[in-house]
Amino acid sequence: MDDRIRREESVKNANKSSNSPHDQKIQQWDRNETIASRGNSQFNTTVQKSRRFEVHIPESEDFPAYKAEMPARVPAPANRPSSVPVQPARPAAANSARMPVRPGTAQSGSGTPRANARATVSASAAQTKSGAAPRRASAERPQLAKTKSAPRKQKNNADRAYNFVKGTLVTCLCFIFIATLTVVACSVAFGFINDVLVIDNENKGYSVVVNIPEGATYDDIFDILTENGLVSQPLLTDFFCKFRHYDYEAAYDDETGELLYDEATGEVLQVPVKYQPGVYYVYADSGIENILDSMLVNNSLNKGTVRLTFPEGFTIAEVFEKIEKYEVCEAEKLYANLEIVADQYSFIKKLTDSEGRYLKAEGYLFPDTYDFYIGESASSVLKKLLSNFENKWEKEYDDRLKELGMTMDEVVTLASIIQCEAKDGSQMADISAVIHNRLNDPASYPTLDMDSTSNYINSLKSFNVLSEIHYSLYLESYNTYGKPGLPPGAICNPGASAIRAALYPSDNDYYFFCHAEDGQVYYASTASEHQDNVQRVVYGSIGGN
Repeated sequence: MDDRIRREESVKNANKSSNSPHDQKIQQWDRNETIASRGNSQFNTTVQKSRRFEVHIPESEDFPAYKAEMPARVPAPANRPSSVPVQPARPAAANSARMPVRPGTAQSGSGTPRANARATVSASAAQTKSGAAPRRASAERPQLAKTKSAPRKQKNNADRAYNFVKGTLVTCLCFIFIATLTVVACSVAFGFINDVLVIDNENKGYSVVVNIPEGATYDDIFDILTENGLVSQPLLTDFFCKFRHYDYEAAYDDETGELLYDEATGEVLQVPVKYQPGVYYVYADSGIENILDSMLVNNSLNKGTVRLTFPEGFTIAEVFEKIEKYEVCEAEKLYANLEIVADQYSFIKKLTDSEGRYLKAEGYLFPDTYDFYIGESASSVLKKLLSNFENKWEKEYDDRLKELGMTMDEVVTLASIIQCEAKDGSQMADISAVIHNRLNDPASYPTLDMDSTSNYINSLKSFNVLSEIHYSLYLESYNTYGKPGLPPGAICNPGASAIRAALYPSDNDYYFFCHAEDGQVYYASTASEHQDNVQRVVYGSIGGN
């Protein structure tokens, strides 16, 4: 085999020196034959890799052009063996003789750098193809692994432990944050839903007394409800109420009922929603909408109406009882709002708190027929009753008060007694004259001696509006048999006829009267005459003097 290689080299050198086309073809054929005869993948890979590192050297006199071109592979002759032993690498001297050296390139004893590079690439390619690592590399890599692997492994273990702890901590913190955020969000959502829909029955039946002042706006009322614990999520609930237009509403013309528009923008005018002042018994399980609805001026629209008639002579207790019976408003709420609403009227506000007086508003809830909304607010109900009295009081009555030297409250109190003592309107002027005559002669008649005044306190006891202590106190104050003059306040709500009779009594000199069972009234000017009348008649349920 070595002899054959030497022969091939000698032929190649001869071809190179002759440089004839024929010789080049022979050289080309010889090289192809050599490549085909080897038929080894190791050599083929080496040739391909060697072409990759090809360098074209320009032709000159000192450096003739040379390019080791690899001809296309030709099939091996049929008489050649299929397996040819791999030839050993060429000597460095042969490579050096074939390849010219670029000027200025240092040469080593084993050959040119280019040849060494090709040999290295060929060996690496052959190793990759065959799957076997070079002996030199396999000897060095384990040594590197021994020197650097141990500390790197320790570092990797520490890094993995650190990363594990860090990742676990971050995961736990994220979980805690998400869980906390979820709990807070659920709590806020539950509080808001409970403010609107009242799904929590824990405070069912629990009531709070709130005082809404005169001229209070939506914001004022909402703050009051929040301070009293009736709103748990003010931010969301306030947004919901404003979305439901509890702060502002569309403006309507009072006469035509048509919407009013802004001339500049063309939008519907908005006006603040009006709320009734007063004391409200607000239940915690009512919901924010029901609470605000109960305070609206027109809170009961579309809830149905009821028409109630209050006869002359009804006391406040009887009026409130009837209002509650027909589901207009609860009596408890009416009592709570009575003083606040009544003080809004000048004819009551100027009254002094006389000792032993039960209610200042007694006598001023004008008896008449009223239309109420079912579920109407207490303030609205009371305003209807008191406003009606104010409208029915005529201007001439004030002039008459000056002539009599009496106040409005004294006339109303006197009229309430007339209302209770008279059977009908025909008797009122004469009974009024009896009372006026006795009041004008206190020396002879220091007391009025009217049974109706004491009966008033007894009726209050039957309505369970007085305790035992208050009952004794008021009975003493309203007992006109023992206390001189008029009682401290009215004993009922008199009608227009009784008020007019109190202002304009008949002209007589009677000081006594008594009733028969049929309602007939017997008058007397002296005590002896009165005793004779008493002997002739039997007192009815009203009684008399």
